[in-house]
Amino acid sequence: MNILFVCTDNFTRSVIAEFCMKDYLKKTNNARVIVASAGIRANSDISRYSKIHFNIMGEMGIDTSDFKRTQFDETCFEKFNMIIGMGELHRDYLKQQYNRDIFLFNELFNGKQTPVNIGSPDSVDFAEQMNQLVVYVNNAIPYLLRNIEEEAVEQTGQVSTSELNGRLLF
Repeated sequence: MNILFVCTDNFTRSVIAEFCMKDYLKKTNNARVIVASAGIRANSDISRYSKIHFNIMGEMGIDTSDFKRTQFDETCFEKFNMIIGMGELHRDYLKQQYNRDIFLFNELFNGKQTPVNIGSPDSVDFAEQMNQLVVYVNNAIPYLLRNIEEEAVEQTGQVSTSELNGRLLF
């Protein structure tokens, strides 16, 4: 199974999800899943963005050394069986640009149609917000993966390559 997390700039939310899942897969000796991330505008200027999430993940023992930004394009649909948007913007963009439906992170994690967001880097408590975001995503990963597998079994009767309700699913 190949999973791709998508956000806007491929610098914060999708990257956190990618590396938290990679860490979980490594700890559970799961070699069946390959995970990556991309952004719908990964060629954007990120010079003003905070890198605090990399420090937080590092303090948690999560290795982000192979991080590189990736621009989302049509080939992602060929390479990945499951594409997961971090927010409505990403889901709506892929629907509009490619006429494809994808799942949202929280939809698969807790059944809610809500985005995974982070506040402005200018806010007073941004470091704490970022810490909460990393912890939230990291804690969600085992459940997210289990729910992906259960959804596939429920809809197809087996874990295999298929489409689920028109949305990409391994």
